[in-house]
Amino acid sequence: MIITRYLTKEVFNALFAVTLVLLLALLCQQAVRYLNYIAIGKIPTGMLLQLVSYEIPYLLALLLPLGLYLGIILAYGRLYADNEMSILQMCGFGGQRIMAVTLYIALAVTGLVLALMLWVNPWVSVKQRQAMQSDEATLHLIQTLSPGRFQVSPDGSHVIYVEQLSRDRSRAETVFIAEEKKQTSLADQRNWMLVLANQGYQVTDKNTQDQFFVTTDGYRYEGVPGQNDYKIIQFKKYAVRIVAPDAHVSHHQDETLSATQLWGDYSNPRRAAELQWRFSMPLATFLLAMLAVPFSHVRPRRSRYMALLPAVIIYVAYMELLFMARHWLEQGMVPVDVGLWWVHGVMLVVVSVVMFLSAKVRL
Repeated sequence: MIITRYLTKEVFNALFAVTLVLLLALLCQQAVRYLNYIAIGKIPTGMLLQLVSYEIPYLLALLLPLGLYLGIILAYGRLYADNEMSILQMCGFGGQRIMAVTLYIALAVTGLVLALMLWVNPWVSVKQRQAMQSDEATLHLIQTLSPGRFQVSPDGSHVIYVEQLSRDRSRAETVFIAEEKKQTSLADQRNWMLVLANQGYQVTDKNTQDQFFVTTDGYRYEGVPGQNDYKIIQFKKYAVRIVAPDAHVSHHQDETLSATQLWGDYSNPRRAAELQWRFSMPLATFLLAMLAVPFSHVRPRRSRYMALLPAVIIYVAYMELLFMARHWLEQGMVPVDVGLWWVHGVMLVVVSVVMFLSAKVRL
């Protein structure tokens, strides 16, 4: 019992360390992606932390299989290199008991990944989609403006520039808006409307829910660039209708569906691919854990990192095959019954061969 707890502790310490490092690296990557959306005016600044936090369960489901795989290799590899495994085997704690401990650990992590894939991630995807469609994301255009930067509206018909924003980002100062008027015929010249104003703020029409950017104390210029026959209008208040930015940067819509809904439309290749993918990560967790045991075996006083290169190569090939098989299934290039399962079949053969060769070498 003490040895079992010791081995479990070593594996989980390595699992936690590897997963944490990879999670922080990928979260930084996602934060940069959302910062880019903020810079181009897709989402308001205040939603950055909320959206990044929604990525954590999704990334954990992808990283836990790799974390467990490398954790077992590193933990057991250190025990082999320091002769601790040899002592355990002399005490009767042989390869079968080590495999049994690994099996329990693998089943626990597999259950966690299964829960993330089947229940947590679909729920998080729904919450993320609701956040991106909320009033905060789609109605408050002024929250997406960056002072001192020209920003183009999603439909390309408006260019907006503000010199600075108030502390609560509710009002803008020194506003410039350029709007291209629609051409009624090919013979019409490109007509532009320019607005220069001291201040601006956003309002929403109570009846239509349309957004308007209201400018105050300014001038409106309308005409064809390069020609002198343009109009100049001074105003106290002028409202410009602005198309809301497309804030939908969440995952694929199928990811918001429950497993029951996906199973009900299993004949649809895209739905089948999503459902099979949700079961693929738990299966990959278990198979990689079993493969890690023979890869962790190193001779005493040898580096425990010797097996990392071939182990990582097999992991990368496994994941690439899964992504490729999912794409083929979504495109209808392979039958639904084949789907992603053939990749796990190949991996099961690899695990069996590696374990057989490892046992033969020990004998």
